[in-house]
Amino acid sequence: MKMSVWAAALAAVVAFGATASAGPISGTYTLGGDTVDNGNGTFTLTATPSTFSVLRYVFDTPVTFNSLTNLSLTYDAQLGNIGGGSPRFAVVLSTGDSFLIHLGPAGSFVDPTSGPGNTGNLLALTDVGRYDLSPAGGSAYTDRATALALFGNSLVTRVSLVTDTFTGSPGGNAQRFVVNGNGFALADSSPVPEPATVIVFAGLVVAGGLVARRRANRVATPQ
Repeated sequence: MKMSVWAAALAAVVAFGATASAGPISGTYTLGGDTVDNGNGTFTLTATPSTFSVLRYVFDTPVTFNSLTNLSLTYDAQLGNIGGGSPRFAVVLSTGDSFLIHLGPAGSFVDPTSGPGNTGNLLALTDVGRYDLSPAGGSAYTDRATALALFGNSLVTRVSLVTDTFTGSPGGNAQRFVVNGNGFALADSSPVPEPATVIVFAGLVVAGGLVARRRANRVATPQ
């Protein structure tokens, strides 16, 4: 039995869709505490013993945690550097729960280096202690595998960068942390239709219409 043109069109769309690539996550930045929008995609987060800063990226459409493929940022550590659990990322779920992902090198999560830097893809790191799941009822010192097991299918509504110094040395330490490069680099693995998919589908639809018209003409014309 021959496959109809419409069945072929559907099969082509499915085939192309299966090879679609991941893409960035659309959303909006919101500011909290003493965060300042410098324009040109840069933000300054400052903190003192009595103040904090938050930079949130609110997703237009929530995605599951296990579909997130990249979380990174380019920064300039101007004061206080990375340490004492600050700055850190908070992953906020649709339930209102959240958990934390620490910056800095594995083990200490402290980087005393001042100046420009890049976190790399934090979601590619599997070291123990990178994740603090205690705000959502899990372990305070664990890894990505545990986070995925507990929250892999949970919907993420936003990712926030938090800077505070309440857990630093007695009296706290001032921090100033500049996010560069148009904010966070975020991506997920939800299928994004390739342009070729639309083109092929449109072409098959036109072809299907022509075939149907020819068949109608053959039926209407005496043989």
